[in-house]
Parts: sequence; C-alpha cells; structure tokens
Amino acid sequence: MRFGELLRELRRNRAWTQEELAERSGMSAHAISVLEAGRRRPRISSVSRLAEALALTAADRERLVAAARGEERGEERAQPAEQLTGRQQDVPAPRMLPYAVPDFTGRRSELDRLLALAAERGAGAAEAIVISAIDGMAGVGKTTLAVQAGHALADRYPDGQVFVDLHGFTPGQPALDPAAALALLLRAVGVGEDGLPTDREELARLWRSAVAERRLLVLLDNAADTAQVRPLIPHSPGSLVLITSRRRLAALAGSSSLSLDVLSAAEASALFTRIVGPERLAGHTAEVEEILALCGRLPLAVRITASRLAHRAAWTPAHLLERLRDEHRLLTLSVEDRSLGAAFAVSYQALNAEQRRVFRLAALHPGQDFTVADAAALVDEDPETVESLLEDLLDHHLLIEQRAGRFTFHDLLRRHARQAVEAEEPEEARRAALGRLLDHARYGASAAMDALYPHERHRRPQVTAPAVPLVRFAGAEQAQRWLAEELANLVACGTEAAAAGWPAHSGDLSTILFRFMNTQDHHTEARTLHEAAVRATATLPDRTAHARALTNLAGAHWQLSDYAEAADGFLLALEVFQAVGDRASEARVLTNLGATYSIMGRLPEAVDHHKRALAAFSEAGDRASQMIALNNLAATYETLGQYTEGLPRAEQCLALARELGDRENESRALCALGRLHTRLGDRESALRDLHLSLAIARETGLKGNECTTLNALGVCERPERPAVALDHHRESLRLAGEIGDRLTAADACLGMGDARFLLKDPDRARVHWQEALERFTELGAPGADTARARLTGEDRP
Repeated sequence: MRFGELLRELRRNRAWTQEELAERSGMSAHAISVLEAGRRRPRISSVSRLAEALALTAADRERLVAAARGEERGEERAQPAEQLTGRQQDVPAPRMLPYAVPDFTGRRSELDRLLALAAERGAGAAEAIVISAIDGMAGVGKTTLAVQAGHALADRYPDGQVFVDLHGFTPGQPALDPAAALALLLRAVGVGEDGLPTDREELARLWRSAVAERRLLVLLDNAADTAQVRPLIPHSPGSLVLITSRRRLAALAGSSSLSLDVLSAAEASALFTRIVGPERLAGHTAEVEEILALCGRLPLAVRITASRLAHRAAWTPAHLLERLRDEHRLLTLSVEDRSLGAAFAVSYQALNAEQRRVFRLAALHPGQDFTVADAAALVDEDPETVESLLEDLLDHHLLIEQRAGRFTFHDLLRRHARQAVEAEEPEEARRAALGRLLDHARYGASAAMDALYPHERHRRPQVTAPAVPLVRFAGAEQAQRWLAEELANLVACGTEAAAAGWPAHSGDLSTILFRFMNTQDHHTEARTLHEAAVRATATLPDRTAHARALTNLAGAHWQLSDYAEAADGFLLALEVFQAVGDRASEARVLTNLGATYSIMGRLPEAVDHHKRALAAFSEAGDRASQMIALNNLAATYETLGQYTEGLPRAEQCLALARELGDRENESRALCALGRLHTRLGDRESALRDLHLSLAIARETGLKGNECTTLNALGVCERPERPAVALDHHRESLRLAGEIGDRLTAADACLGMGDARFLLKDPDRARVHWQEALERFTELGAPGADTARARLTGEDRP
C-alpha cells in the first residue's frame, strides 16, 4: 500500500479528521492532505511525528516507515484522478469553500447574526435572496468568519458552495473584472469553456439562468465595490450570497451589512492560547498581552504569531516578544499595519535562506498567480528544487495553491513579500529576476506558437531557446492548453515589460501572441497587450517594432468592430513600413487595410489593396500570407457582386490551406466558396462546402468562423427551407454575442428577418430588420442600406 493510502487508513482508524491529526502532530492540515494525496514524498522526520501522534503499534509504525522509504526510492506515486482524466462532463455540485479553521475563536455574536439572517430570509421558498456584506480592515478576519458561516450553512444549500476571490484590495494587482468573475462562477457550476460568452451582460444573463433553479451558497471574497459584485448576484430565490470587502457596500440593494472590528482582548488571548497551548503560556501573562498589543489584536497577525511559537519548542513567549519588538522598530507602516507587519516578519524569518528568497522574488511576478516554472525563472533554480521550496511555503501558510501547480499570495502577504524584496534584493538583482521571468514568458509563448502554427514562424520574432528551457511542448494540443492557461500571465508580463523598461519583450509578446488571441477570440486581452506594446516600442530606435505593435493593435480594434480605429492604426503602420522598405510587413498591412475598407463600404480601394498585397506575397513566396490575401479578395469580390471573379481566389486559398495544413484558413476558404456557390445558384456545392467549413470550425474551436459559416448556411437554405435558415441565423447571433463579433451579429439579425418574412411572419421580420439596421448603423457598415431597404419595402428577400 502506498504511503498516502496507508496514512489515510491509519488516521481513519482513529476516527480523526486531517485537522485533528495536524493538531496532534504539529504539522499543517495542508501538509497532511498533500501526503495523503500522494503529491509529496514524506520526510522520515514527518513520518516519525505522525506515527507518534497516532500512537501506532510497532507493527503499524514499521508499515508506515516502510511505505515512506519505498517512495523515497522513487517508486511511482499516484496522481490525483483529475490530473489523469481531466474535468468530467458530469460535474458534481461544487464544494469550493476553503476549510474552516478548527481553532476558530470569538466572533460568536457576528456568526449568530449571519446564521439568523440566513434562517430568517430563507424560511420561505419565494423569499428574495439573502445577501450579507461583511466589511472591515485588512486582516480583521472577514474571510475566516464568512467561511465559518458558509460551512455552518452548507447543508441548507444542496446544490453547492462557490468561492471566488475578487482581488478588490490585492496590492499591485487589479480587481477581478466582473466578466472574469462571472466566468469563474459559471465554470464552477459546470458551464464548459466553449459555452462562455465574452460580453459581460451575456455572462451575467447566463449566470442567472444557470443557477435559477439551484440553491447555492456563493461567497464573494475581497470585493472592491458594489459595481464589481452587483453583476455576480443571482436574481433567483433560495440561494445565499456572502460578500466580504474592505469597503462597506452601502449601495448594495437588499444587503445586510456586518462590520468587523479587531478582536477583543479576551478573544485575542483565547485564540493565541488555543493555538499555542495553555501550558506553554503559564506564568507569561504580561508577555502575551504585549505580543497581542503588537499584533493589534488582528486575527491574522495573532494566528501567524501564535503558530510560530507553537512550532518552536525551544522558544518562550519572551523570545517571541523580543523578536517582535525588533521588527516593530524596523517597519515603517501605519499604526494598524505595523503590528501586522511584525507578525509577517516573524513568519518570514522562520524560513531558511532559500525559502525566504523564493518568497520575496515570487512577489515580482505581475500576474494573478504563478507556476513552478515561473518561480524557477525568477530565482534561477531548477524546477524540482523550487517546487519543494514552494511546498514548504505552503506548509508555512505563506502561499496559497489555488489549483494544482498554481500558486498565489494572500494580498497582505504579497505586500510583505514586496517590502522584503525591495529591502533585501538590490535593484540590479530585482531587474535580473524580472528579466529572467520575461525571457521565460517570451520563449514559452514563442515555442507554443511554433508548435501550433509552424508555417507562420517567419512572421514572428525569432526567440533563442535558453540553455535549459523551463517549458517544452510535445505537440500542438499541449501548446494550445499551455497558452490558454498562461494567457493572462503572458499579457501581464507584456504590460509589465512595457512599464518596467523592457520594450522589446513587450513588442515581441504582442506579435508572438497575436494569432492565438485573434483565433481564440481573446480580443479584449489582445487590445490591452497591444496598447502596452505600442507605448513601449515608441521609444525604440527600431521603427518596425513600433509599426508591428500598431498593426497588432489595429487588428484587435478590427475584431472588436472598431473599424475607424483599425483603419487609422493600419495607415500609421503602413507609413512606417513603406519608409523603412519592409515589403513583407507592408503587404500584410495592405490586405488588413483592404479588409477594413471592404467592411466600411470602400470596395474599389479594398480590391486595390488586396491585389497589391497578393502581388507582394507572391513575389516573396510567402504562401501563408497569400492565403489571407486571397480569401480577403474573394470576400470583397462577393460584396461587389463579382462572383465569378471571387471563385478562383477562394479555390486558390483552399488549396494553399490544405497544402500547409492550416485548418483555420481551410475553414474560411470553404466558407467563402460556399457563399460564392450560393450566389451563383449552385446550392449543392454550396451546402457541401459550408457544412465542411462548419465542421472544421467546431472541431478546432474557431467560434468566429463558426458563426460566419452559420450565417452563410442560413442564406443558402433560406429560399427552400426558411425554418432551417432561421435556426442557423439564431445560433450565429448567439455565438457572435459570446465573442463580441458585432458585424456578424448584425448579419444574423438581417438573416433572421429574411427567414421570418419567407415564413409569412412580416411583423417579427420587421423587428429583426430594425435591429439589424441599428447594429449596422452603429458600426458604420454598408449593411445598413440593405436593412433599410427591407423595412421600406424597396428590397425584399
């Protein structure tokens, strides 16, 4: 039997929880959980402590030691099932509450009030949802109280308990956008990644629908303000929402506010005594009172300080007090924060030199969380060593492991870590660490994109591999998964590079990640990264780097349907590329500008730009770029009504896409062919091409091309099967809303109106046409003329 399985069996034989074994052994509950799950090799010293706590017989002790030694010899360890199989489709009710601390002390009146509110408001099935906003200063125990209440109430909410940290007051980190928070909530209740829209209002509507019939407990922790949490609150009865914030959320309608103060002297003393043990404190009343005064009676400070004393058998309260006094004089914080800083300093100094270095350097990471590889880059050590050190920090409660292999700080501990890194690491060392992280991010992004799009390698900056790469990709699927998981951190690195004086890194990340963000519909994140790159590269002597960033930003504007902004950006970039004689980049901007002009109704200019770009790509032998220019040219000819001109261009694009193995452009070329065959009256060929295009788009997750193809299928089916056409347009509208494609949404509305008209429902047809007119007008797109003609009767389907 493996060590973790045996430990779990022996613990359960005593009918103990992990927390009870932790208390008796002097280890943390997290450490025991990690050992039982098989995620860490046991140390013999830990085995001895566990065996002693469990009062094992000689035979059981020998079994436990033998199991531990077997794993030390490198026997294969079991991995958690979810790491092997991935997330299952049959998602169980979420149980996301952090564990309730077994030594919870005080707060009896506050906890009773929360339980009473839940009972009072939840008594009737038709009652409105209960909302309680728990506010107070940092470290005052808002989250601990909310979690304690959540566990006490959990049985009343059979559909699960959901926990989200909103990062409202996390130092150096922006508050979680409501859209991102909604996405986390939706994933928690089983909505798959493919089902998540990008528009915040759509996310909010989906969230309310997903939980309409459920009884959930939702804990929204660390809220910035009312505006951040309001979209996250379900409108249905039967659920409970607990919110913690450093601000009083007075404007939150229907909420019951509960403001927390520091612990009373008696409560602080009781908590400290419960953690350390009364026998250790006998005869030290005065020292304990001064320790608690230095901690400001803040629960977090009391807990960390007491834990250090409890796990240092040689220390007395006098030893602890002496250390607290020294650190108290060194810290230059406000009155409240000074005591908390002292508590953190004691915890920090209890680490060895290697642990302290990882702790403070990890605070330089600009993202919301970080991986073992990120930390290894920052400290310039091998990942195996760093992973062990991170596990140590978890055991010391100085890090949080949100998901397997992804770490973050509590916001107050992040502040302490940043103070430590500024005080203890010279500026040169801090800059070197950040540079290593940015090098790692840039190389990882480059290697992943090379695995995904090898035929476009020449269009991206060439990044030299480090001597020992921290990330490697076995194939496209692994690269895709890594990019999806790391995108937020890569964008954060790109923006940090711009702010911290690494302009080349910011510009490179912008160009390297452009295709992935564009294909996977991360257009808002793309705009953030590209804007930072534009600012950063403006200072570089290499004008082409700035022009590439301008091109990337214009592309993000285009995807977000900001066509005027896109055109301006493309024109600025074009001027630079022409001035420096960069023909390849000039050609790429020309075809992008042509696509923009086509949507804006400037069709002759669009054709001219596409032809010039195509000639340049052909001359350079750039087949990947030829595909894009050919497809754009075919689409423009379709808009002009010159279908026989467009057909051979789409066919050439398809042939190139298949030759290069580019599934994205294969789908787009088939869609263009299908539309052209429809216009030419070849319904059979059109349906063949469009259904194949749709299958590829769905297979590869290309939602943008999926909704475009659905509209094309609607147009093709409309004359003979208007009901089928209506379904295609309706689905296209839904998908376009998810990814923020406003032009395709307008096309879908027009198509729905046409289908309704053919189904002899003119009133509902007019509603759809009117919506299409408003959408096209807002975009400044020529489709407005068609919608207007439908409404006036000048042109009917």
